[in-house]
Amino acid sequence: MRAFFHELKRRRVYRVALAYGIFASAMIQVGGTILPIFHAPEWGQQVFVVLIAIGFPFALVLGWLYDITAEGIQRTPNAKGLRVYSGRQLWLVAVAGTSIAALALAGYWFWHPWRNATKETSDVSSNGIPAKSIAVLPFQNLSPDNAGTFFADGVQDQILTNLAKVSDLKVISHTSVQQYRNQPGRNVREIGRQLGVAYILEGTVQRAPGRVRVNAKLIDALTDSQIWAESYDRDVADLFVIQSDLAQAIVNQLQAKLSPQQKAEIEETPTRDLAAFDLYLQAKEIVDTYTELQDPGSSLLKAVRLLDEATERDPNFVLAYCYASRAHNLLYFFDLDSTPKRILLGEAAVNNALRLRPNSAEAHLAMADHYFRCHRDYERAQEELAIARPGLPNSVPFFNLSGYINRRQGHWTEAERDFATSVKLDPRKPNAVNLLADTFILERRFPEARLVSDRAIAAGMREPIDLIRRASLDFSETGDPTTLRAAMAAAPDTDVGGGETSWKILIALIDRNYNEARRVLAASRRADFLDVDFTFYFPRAWYEGLIARAEGDKTKTIAAFKAARVIFETRLKNKPNDPRTLAVLAQVDANLGNKELALQEAQKAAALMPVSKDVYDGALILQGLAQVYTWTGDYDHAFDELQSLLGMPGYISYGYLKTDPAWEPLRKDPRFQRLLASMVSKK
Repeated sequence: MRAFFHELKRRRVYRVALAYGIFASAMIQVGGTILPIFHAPEWGQQVFVVLIAIGFPFALVLGWLYDITAEGIQRTPNAKGLRVYSGRQLWLVAVAGTSIAALALAGYWFWHPWRNATKETSDVSSNGIPAKSIAVLPFQNLSPDNAGTFFADGVQDQILTNLAKVSDLKVISHTSVQQYRNQPGRNVREIGRQLGVAYILEGTVQRAPGRVRVNAKLIDALTDSQIWAESYDRDVADLFVIQSDLAQAIVNQLQAKLSPQQKAEIEETPTRDLAAFDLYLQAKEIVDTYTELQDPGSSLLKAVRLLDEATERDPNFVLAYCYASRAHNLLYFFDLDSTPKRILLGEAAVNNALRLRPNSAEAHLAMADHYFRCHRDYERAQEELAIARPGLPNSVPFFNLSGYINRRQGHWTEAERDFATSVKLDPRKPNAVNLLADTFILERRFPEARLVSDRAIAAGMREPIDLIRRASLDFSETGDPTTLRAAMAAAPDTDVGGGETSWKILIALIDRNYNEARRVLAASRRADFLDVDFTFYFPRAWYEGLIARAEGDKTKTIAAFKAARVIFETRLKNKPNDPRTLAVLAQVDANLGNKELALQEAQKAAALMPVSKDVYDGALILQGLAQVYTWTGDYDHAFDELQSLLGMPGYISYGYLKTDPAWEPLRKDPRFQRLLASMVSKK
């Protein structure tokens, strides 16, 4: 054996192996850079690597047989006393070894998961847009009355809903296509680029007494050429049959796979009562866009009334029960109505849906939402999502809810994936974009958050609230309010949910412009406002207290926080021991001078909702505890909590600590500057 290794050294086989390894590594790196430029498929890149690997045994055989000398390439002479295999035998060994390796690689290739991924890659065009992707634009109403517009919207929405059930398709959400309604001279290519789809479906709807006529055409968004068109003229009672037939025709045109289960779901009629369906569509629009509504509470209550009327007309209307449950859940979750009765109403609605259709994906999604918002039972919510997932491959509400729950459980990678999917399916609406950017902000990954926001703005999302959220990102990272102040000044006073008022007050307090802070609060008619993290409603009295405290007016501070205390106590009567409300009540008591009570409340809130139970709310509650320590003069514990908070995802950032007046009592302590310096080094 020693002689054999000596022979390997004499014949320079080791050098050949080393040289080939260097060569192969360089070629793989070059291939990894060059092949994607020419849009080579993933399998082509893999074949390239395999071929280089197969060349290795041949290189070793050549190294054994030949040597480079001054006279050129010469056959290496055999050593004395050593059995030497013939060239033919060595070539046979090389071929056999290569064949075995090739068969092993082929088997690995065949059974490896990337085989499916390779197929998926082939379904993506060279511009990165999935070949089986579609947006259903709002259908044009050709009826003479205005009611026909809503009817046309219903036709479009149901076709979109049917297509969204097909897992082999990418289907853009209803909310992202609404902006193209009645758009003169639609540029189909540009719409396809903006939405990231290969095909556009357009159509018209005309309703006459007892009849309905639907025209639809499928357009290739890359070439702006029509590839399919069809007209349906039938009895209005056959409307859902028309929508089902049209959706299946589109599936066939796009050559998408349609499982028997998906086909059955598309053919299923949601209700036979068109009036009930109209009521459902009105309510669905409210529930799907509640974050954009001026008064979410009143709007969601209206949605409940519409859905109750729909289910009275059709007691078997499963989707109406699902949306009714979601509306009840949202009212409870945001403390718009936190009575126990609201939980029972949401539970009854979703149970009706599951009783009527136990396998309904929408019903299991509604149950997951109920467990999440009303019981904080994230494990059971995840179980329901697992049941719903196969039936909702293009559902933005599904992926948003999954992201919410994963984020609270500390599954950050999964949350990012969920919200990124929502952005792909709903690219023109701010909610999905903000959720993804917000997740990166919580992780203090500001470059990624900027990238998400900047892409959305470049794609046309330039509403004032979009620019405010983008500017708030810079403020969180740097503490410089200049851009945020400018965005606020340029925005109209829409104040959706009261969030803009909260931001304006914070900027005014940072500037120590107390008159401006009072003016901003007085200009709004709202009774309560979403805080800057958009997760909790604070009453007007809370902001009156913050302004008075910053200004140093103790009399007004106490009066305002006494009024706020009454409101939070009422909330706790409806929702006893709610950790978030209890944590805010503790801050109120800290401002009222009730130090011991404030500490008891803040510590109880932290015990009720530890970070191990809920990463998202747990961090906010610990932030409240740090605030209570600060306002009660216990600076040692305040710094301990802040140091702990910086080691976990949360809204505490360099910008807020540096500028927010709430932390003013700590700023003279040398530990505060060291804390800020540590955050700069982490950045």
